[in-house]
Amino acid sequence: MTRSSSEANLTSVSPMLTDLARDGLPLIGGLREDEIHFSDDQHSTDRIAGKRPHGLLGIAMRNVYEGLPRVLFGYPIYDGYRAERGHPGGAMAEALYDRDITCDVLVVGSEGSGGQAAVNAARAGLDVLIASKGKMSRCGASQMAGADFNLDGRSAIALGLPGDDRDSPQRFCEDLVREGFHLGNQRMVEKYVEYAAKNTADLLEWGMPVYRFEQVHAEEMARGLITSGVKWVRILRRKVREMGIRVLEDTMVVDLLSGEGRACGAVALDLKSGEIVLIRARAVVLCTGGWQQAYHFNSAAADLTGDGQAMAFRAGAEMIGMEMVQYIPATMLWPPMARKSILPYIMMETEAGPFVQLLNSEGERFMQRYDPTTMEQSTKEIVAIAGELEVEEGRGSPHGGVYFALKHLTPEGIDFVWGKFKGFLDENRDKRSEFRKLLPRLLEMAKTEDLEVGNAVHFMVGGIRVNERTETGIPGLYAAGECSGGLWGSVRVASATTQVGAQGRIAGEACPAYINGVEHIEPDKDQLEAIRERIRAPLRRTEGVPPIEFLERMHGVTDEYLRVIREGEGLESAYDELSWMRRDEAARLYVSTSKTKRLNFEWQLCLELENMLLCLEMSTLASLRREESRGGFYRRDFPHTDNDRWCVNTVISNRDGEPSLRLEDPVVTSIPLPAGRMTFEEAVASGTASLKRGEVER
Repeated sequence: MTRSSSEANLTSVSPMLTDLARDGLPLIGGLREDEIHFSDDQHSTDRIAGKRPHGLLGIAMRNVYEGLPRVLFGYPIYDGYRAERGHPGGAMAEALYDRDITCDVLVVGSEGSGGQAAVNAARAGLDVLIASKGKMSRCGASQMAGADFNLDGRSAIALGLPGDDRDSPQRFCEDLVREGFHLGNQRMVEKYVEYAAKNTADLLEWGMPVYRFEQVHAEEMARGLITSGVKWVRILRRKVREMGIRVLEDTMVVDLLSGEGRACGAVALDLKSGEIVLIRARAVVLCTGGWQQAYHFNSAAADLTGDGQAMAFRAGAEMIGMEMVQYIPATMLWPPMARKSILPYIMMETEAGPFVQLLNSEGERFMQRYDPTTMEQSTKEIVAIAGELEVEEGRGSPHGGVYFALKHLTPEGIDFVWGKFKGFLDENRDKRSEFRKLLPRLLEMAKTEDLEVGNAVHFMVGGIRVNERTETGIPGLYAAGECSGGLWGSVRVASATTQVGAQGRIAGEACPAYINGVEHIEPDKDQLEAIRERIRAPLRRTEGVPPIEFLERMHGVTDEYLRVIREGEGLESAYDELSWMRRDEAARLYVSTSKTKRLNFEWQLCLELENMLLCLEMSTLASLRREESRGGFYRRDFPHTDNDRWCVNTVISNRDGEPSLRLEDPVVTSIPLPAGRMTFEEAVASGTASLKRGEVER
């Protein structure tokens, strides 16, 4: 029997998919952590069980699933086979795209910020379309969240939560600006605090559960509503369904369309059918998350590949703070079954944290030399930098990290720690497999051996430059959540879940006023043709660079030069290599296996690599320009925080397709900028003075 082209494609790239899934790299959509099946074999395909169809049975099951009446999901799905047409485009439509859809507002991204943006735009009676690279509520970063929503004490009290009446919105703003080392846009911070309360009120009204209200992110006062990320995104999905908002799933938006100086839609690729889709819109909201997959060792969802940032840059929007990348310490390096899990870090943030010791290869509790007062309970920036220094100075573990140790405890002591952490999980009602199956195995191992942990790229602090209304500078184009930049300054100090929800609502509310009186623009034929050719080029090429080889080369650059600790010579080498790859090698990317258009993950990876590479190049340029250390950014050759020269933001614009960088002062409303030059450690101590980090026993 002859195999179908879809089956042949999946079979031929199966080894590549196994490696990609093993490393958490971009495939198609996302996977909830409670669906992951762990195996001791690092190369096991169990890691992608349930994520991609394999073999005839898998293909058949996928086809049956896609053919079921989508009304079962409760909201209209516009997929690769049954999407409605907006405007028949005649011969031009047949030549430049396969089908078209028309809406008032296109929201790119379906989760925390995307769901909020869509719901709030639809509240005003607008026709909203969500385009999602995966399945709604099962892709992106939001469903992986803990999750906590932050708001000031007085706003919490107004919502019936046990807040502290000493904690005002102004005090919350001051803490966020100071803890971001004064680079944050103060108008954006004020808006964040205002809409944090509004967004929380919405979620409570829609039925989001509240497990606790407590201190989070080491804040001195209780500001955190603790809930579940999985339940949060399901609530948003239900709200989208109730409002009849259209959802275009398994669809990668590839580029934005503009005309008459404003955004007018986008071109997308239906990942299931391979069709090119024209989406006409009067406004576009980007809610695409970060670009963590540009780094080999990261803790993020597989579909965070910098799509929104790259699209916005190509369309003419500016980027801000692209050098500011947040690393999370104590992420599992070894054993393979737990690689990239942040369980050790989560444990360090709970009541079990004071029992943890971090050791170097000599068995030394090295945090004594970096922060003798709070030790492992220091800020994540200090812990990450300290661990990296140990590795660079030859005191690291075999796999490039340090050791997470509980062996100093008795077996009964470790059981006590497990009880503490289990209590935390039970209170959060979190039943994900990583917590319920993996964690007990790790704790059992920790009774006799130390676990290897390292620094993983966790969150992108910089991104698309927006103002307090989430406007990008291109009329009709908005950006919300992690894909945007300017809010946090040099380090994300509070809740990302709050950011995505608050900014999503802000963007959704901004669209109706803008759209009033704005008509649809017919897309420019030349622009459409250029995008179509860029999409199809990797599929048409018969030779060049396979995407997996390109990905390995890119990760080689990040592994060597773009780590927690950076220095000028390495950054120059990285920038030269990345610029060459973007200008020359990216044009040689080609699909090296099956040429089918349906479910061709190699084709998708080719398009994502262009986006990741552009984000990396801009980040490296900004890192090279900033000659100091601040917040989560550390230069070995410039270890001081210099407020006199460098209390400024890096802004990158598109100059004839090339990144061009300038410096701009932060937006100030009421909190003055600091002056003077100090060591990085002094700056961190000053910036985090309001955080509650108690002494630990040595």
